[in-house]
Amino acid sequence: MLFLGIDQHARQLTISLRDQSGDVLLARQVSTQPEKVLEFFDQLTRRCAQSEEQFIAVVEVCGFNDWLIRMLQDYRCHKVILIQPEERKRCKTDRRDAAALSELLWVNRDRFLEGKPVRGLRQVTICSSTQQENRKLSTLRKEAGQTQTQLVNKIKHILRRHNLQWELPTKTFPTAKAIAWLREIGVPQEWWALGGGYAASANLVGD
Repeated sequence: MLFLGIDQHARQLTISLRDQSGDVLLARQVSTQPEKVLEFFDQLTRRCAQSEEQFIAVVEVCGFNDWLIRMLQDYRCHKVILIQPEERKRCKTDRRDAAALSELLWVNRDRFLEGKPVRGLRQVTICSSTQQENRKLSTLRKEAGQTQTQLVNKIKHILRRHNLQWELPTKTFPTAKAIAWLREIGVPQEWWALGGGYAASANLVGD
């Protein structure tokens, strides 16, 4: 078994690869340009095939892990471990972080492989593609709902500023009749921007 620690950044990955004895076999940086990172994983999988070994990988949580996790899974990584340390180190360098990750993985290899907790860090569950898409959709719907509420409140505020709330054809807003009324009374241009934003938000959120 090989143990791969990856310190991930937007433009590069810093790699530390250890063998079963804990010795560092490879320590380097890999550009995240598609052709560069694909070349690295091609070399890694060929190396594993020649030695008839598997590899497991550990990555710290960041805001753009998705593509790397998918790539590791596509290249038949035996197990991808996503972690969130409970304490952040003050002295950090990419190479040091990658080496620390691969060492953490090697030292706790049995616990990681058995799915047991490791003191000092939190293991994050990696969702399936369907679960990730559902979460993204839920977040999008929530944000759209918040935007809709903000836009409606802005329109109500403008109506109150001009004392036009009494002329609304319905008691609640927004309704199709109230929006049609806004179009009829010849509102200023900035009102249309608010109304258009509301319409887009309403279509996104749905019923």
